[in-house]
Formats: sequence, structure tokens, C-alpha cells
Amino acid sequence: MLRTSLLDLLPRHTKGYLWISFLVAVFLLMALSENGVLVPEALTTFPRTQLEYPEVEYSVQSLSEDSTSPEAEVSTAPASKSEDVLVEVVEAPLAAQEPAKSHDVSTSTGLDPKDVVILVKTGATSIWRRMPAHMSTTLGDPSLTPNVLYYSDCEDNINGNPVIDVLANVSATLKESPDFALYHRAKEVADANLYLESGSMDGDFYLPGGWRLDKYKFLPMFAHVAATMPGKKWYIYMEDDNYYFWETLYAWLATLNHTAPIMVGSPAFRLGEDFAHGGSGFAISGPALAQSFGADPQLAQRWEDYAREQCCGDQVLSHVLHQKGVQRERGLDGGGWAGLQALPTWRIGFGTWNWCSPIMNIHKVHQADISRLHVFEREFKIRNSKKANLPPIRYRDIFQSLALPHLTSTRLEWDNFASARHFSSSSDPDVSSSNSPSSANPNPDPNPSSSWSTKPWFSRDACEQACKDWDLCLSWKYADDSCSLDHTAALGRRIDEGIRMESGWMLDRIGRLEELECEGLEF
Repeated sequence: MLRTSLLDLLPRHTKGYLWISFLVAVFLLMALSENGVLVPEALTTFPRTQLEYPEVEYSVQSLSEDSTSPEAEVSTAPASKSEDVLVEVVEAPLAAQEPAKSHDVSTSTGLDPKDVVILVKTGATSIWRRMPAHMSTTLGDPSLTPNVLYYSDCEDNINGNPVIDVLANVSATLKESPDFALYHRAKEVADANLYLESGSMDGDFYLPGGWRLDKYKFLPMFAHVAATMPGKKWYIYMEDDNYYFWETLYAWLATLNHTAPIMVGSPAFRLGEDFAHGGSGFAISGPALAQSFGADPQLAQRWEDYAREQCCGDQVLSHVLHQKGVQRERGLDGGGWAGLQALPTWRIGFGTWNWCSPIMNIHKVHQADISRLHVFEREFKIRNSKKANLPPIRYRDIFQSLALPHLTSTRLEWDNFASARHFSSSSDPDVSSSNSPSSANPNPDPNPSSSWSTKPWFSRDACEQACKDWDLCLSWKYADDSCSLDHTAALGRRIDEGIRMESGWMLDRIGRLEELECEGLEF
């Protein structure tokens, strides 16, 4: 007798529908279980760690203080606390562990940022490689830098920040000069969907001549700001490869007389004239701007011919200001260190001479440097968050955070820029006199290397020993028959020039720098 099940009695298509319904139910249960809907929280065996993100406000900077446009500020809400995330707990960098205490800039520095205008000079060949990083860090903070003007040789707009073509109103005669070839070509490139980024992506395009064009921007920049934003205490000039520590700079400017017609900056010299170095950055007081470009709106045009004959725009500007009775403030000259300086972090020589001195900027920065310096500043503020006022950044702070962690006893194919003392066989008077027959030395040494082995240039070991023998030596480098020593320590960088070079550092002596006590600064 054959057994017949209930399923056997059903039509074939009905059985198909039942199987499909069964499979759908299975998949539905699996999905609900995977998302924790059918699994009680108490039965969950995985440890759960909830990620919390600090609230961050992003805003598009505006020169208008009373802007209420809904596009002016966009806030991002913190992550929902109801969302559990399975993660491995990893200690975050200091800058991400907690928000830095917001010191009131005016109280901490003695200078209200609203009394300052920042003039940023960039160019068509570098603007998209540097300015977005600046605008997303310190130049994007309205509590720190509320008044920023961007000047270039081509009109543009970056994230809502207008970029002014500062050369638009120069004379037609000047625009016809060979120096303006880049100016005209850059506009053609922009209209042709090509990109002046000097990279390796499709569409990248390179134009030479930026340096020749750059010198003409200085005078029109200050003529423009004198006409559009007069009456401020300070006007700070910044190049796009410069990074300012704004609070430290403000604190220093607050100690100076902003009512006097002065210019402040790192000293440079050309044609017998003293002027403020543009790459390091400088500032002009309100009265200095008022009695020059403010009093004479045509000042920039009248000095165009002079600018054509000079190499450098910072020298041209200083020369014109000097003719109007503006002098460079020399209060920080002669100290052996520079608050406004012209080097990147890896090129600065650190030592007792500048250890406790304030530093207000880093020059020759790339995008990565801007990011690293911004993180460094944030961590510096966190470490000093319990202090009433944010202390100025000193050279020691840069060294401890950005140089010391990367120092080792020696590095091959590396240049640490040691240069205070130099030794080479070609400059050693003993070499020619001991190995060449002469009336004074008729019997030269047949094996001179035996007596030269202690010469610093003879070997890397002899060079290192020479550094050890000099009590002040902190670093040395050796290449071929050349030895250099220095009383400072710079991180340096890797080289590949075909000559084997080795650099070394006296880590014990460098460590003793940490024991130096720094006295309080005047600001």
C-alpha cells in the first residue's frame, strides 16, 4: 500500500509557491537576526564600544561680521548615541582625544583679530595646491582670522572665498611686457579646461614665469586694501607657502606701537636698502598704510616702471613705503634668531641660541606641512588648555614635536645641513705642503695617509670624532673628503646626488637641551 503525503495531493504549482514562501521566510529571519532585531541585547557576546565624535562647526569665512546668510554656516551634528558600532579600541592622537580649550584670542594675545586684515598672495600655478589647505585650517577660523583678502594673478573662487585678480588694473603698457606672458596664458588655460597644478593627472598643465609676474602684485595689493578696508591696526602680508602661528604673531604685534607708521618683518638687504623679507611675512601698521597708499591712490601705478627694473616685490614695496616715511621696525634685529623666519621645519637649526625664542611662522610649506602644523598647533593648545592665556610657541616646541622624534645617531644618504665648521683636503694647507717636494720640504712623506687619519675630512669616523672633540658640536655630516660640523641640530632631508653622504647627531648633547629653563617672554 502506497503512502501518500499531503504535499503529494497538492498541485505542482502550489508546492512551488510554498517552497518560495519558505525560502523568503528563512532569509527574512536571517536579516532580522543579523541586525539585532530578534537578538536580545543581553545575548550579544561581542563587546560594544560607542564612538563619540566632537561637535564641529564648519563655516565659510566672510569679511562681513553681520552676515546671516543660511549658506554662511553649515553645522554637522554629532554621531547618534543610539548607534552601536563594533570596533577595536585604539588610542587616538592627542589632537583627536579632546577639543582644545578655546582661549579668547583678544584676551590671550592683547590684539583683537578684528583689528587685523590678512593679505594672502597666491598665483595661478599654485593656488589649488596650497590655498584649500590654508582655508580649511587657520584661514578658515573666523575667530582667529576674520578679515582675509586673497590676491592672485587670475580671478577665482575657492569654496565661496573670492580670489581677486590684483593685476587687472595695472597699465596696458605693463600688461604688454614679456613679464605678463603667464598672466595672459593662465586665462587661456582656465578657459580651455586645463589645470595649472603641475601634477601627473590628465589635463595638468605647466606654465613658467610665475616669479617674474609675482613682483608686480605687491603694490596693487596694498592699494586695494587701503581703498576697501582702511582704519585697521595691522595689515599682515602672507604668501601661500607660509604658515603663521597667529596667536604668537598677534601677541608680538600687540607689544608694538600700531599708531606709528612702521613696517615689521625679518631683515633683508638689496641695493644697500633694508627691507622686510616677503617670504617670512611682514606687517604694516594702519598709519603706514594710510600715509602711503591711503593718501595716494595712484601710488602703485606711479611706481610700475621702477618695479619692472627690480627683481623682488618685497623690496619694491619697502622702497615705496620708505619714500613715504615708513621705516622697518628693528626691535628684534641682532638677537641671532628670527621670530619671522624663512625656513621649513626640517631646515631650521635648533640650539641654545634659539631654544627659548618665539617663532611666528614656518616658510616653504607644502600641503602636508600645513596639515601637520595645524595638528601640532591643536595639540599645543590642548597641552596648555589649563593656562589662563595661551603661551607663545617657541623654537623648542617645534623641535620637540616635529624634529626630535625623527632624530637618530646617524643616517645614510642624508643631509642635516651642518655647516658652522668645514674641513676638506682641498682646503687643508698640510696636504699640499706635506706631499709636494719643495725647498721647505725636500722629502715629502711617502705615505701621508698615516698622518692624515685624524683629519676630520679623512673619514666619517674622523669627522664624527671631530664633532665629539668640539664641546659645542650637536651635528656632523661627511661626504667624500668633506666634513662639516655645527653647534645646532637640524633634521635635514634625504638626498640622492650621487655622492655618498652620512649625517650624524650628538643625541646626548641634544638631550641636554631639554634641561634648559625658558624665562617668560615680554608677550
